[in-house]
Amino acid sequence: MKNILSTTAIATMLLSGVAFAESHTSEGSDGQMSDTEMSSDTEMSSDTEMSSDSQMSGDSGPFGTYEDQEALEIFASDFIGKRIYSTEGEIMMGDSGGVNQEWNDLGEVNDLLMGAQDGQIDYAILGVGGFLGIGERDVLVNMDQIEIVQDGDDATDYFLVINATQEQIENAPEFDSTVVNEAEAAAAEAGAEMENAAEETGDAMDNAAEETGEAADDAAQATENAAEDAGNSMENAAEETGEAMDNAAEEAGDAAENAGEEIDAETNNN
Repeated sequence: MKNILSTTAIATMLLSGVAFAESHTSEGSDGQMSDTEMSSDTEMSSDTEMSSDSQMSGDSGPFGTYEDQEALEIFASDFIGKRIYSTEGEIMMGDSGGVNQEWNDLGEVNDLLMGAQDGQIDYAILGVGGFLGIGERDVLVNMDQIEIVQDGDDATDYFLVINATQEQIENAPEFDSTVVNEAEAAAAEAGAEMENAAEETGDAMDNAAEETGEAADDAAQATENAAEDAGNSMENAAEETGEAMDNAAEEAGDAAENAGEEIDAETNNN
């Protein structure tokens, strides 16, 4: 899936193939470097090592420090809106600078398209044809096919040029941004559905756990009640058995006492 880079983006992108580097070495008449130059080189080397050690000792996490002053770097917000020119021959500046008369003005960069997985800018979305935006159509231009032609020392003075024939330009397939938008919407919808499904599953698990806990509590209470009832029944049975035994013993005592009284009475009568 691709994401369209916002025109308000402030991130920079490094376009390889264009760099400014100038090497210059001064030598004395005997071919040796002067003491001043040796001292300067020593200080620069020391500063570089200290800077490197400082960077290695610290952990800035995902954040970086802009130090590469030699590479040409361009803000994406400045890149969007630039004109792209085409030529079928070698890409060269005009004789007096500026736009080469042989270049064909194709149109303006309307946006940039980047990969959602790697974050790399893959295409420039170029608006071609039409007049004042009417009848214009968008086509994709591979970023690695765009050459930056510098027009001065200022990093913002440059032209964007590609090698393309008129036939290639006319047959360039039109880019429909709604395809990307629909894909993003579908991905967002799928993510929302997965989130909802996970939430519903979690709720169902919570409810099941709650119901299981309530059932376990009910079963434990029922067991406790049954045990209590059984204990009460055994206690009542024991009390009743004790009372019956006491009554039987009392009756037996009374019978024995009555029998003794009868024997005594008979003995006295005789």
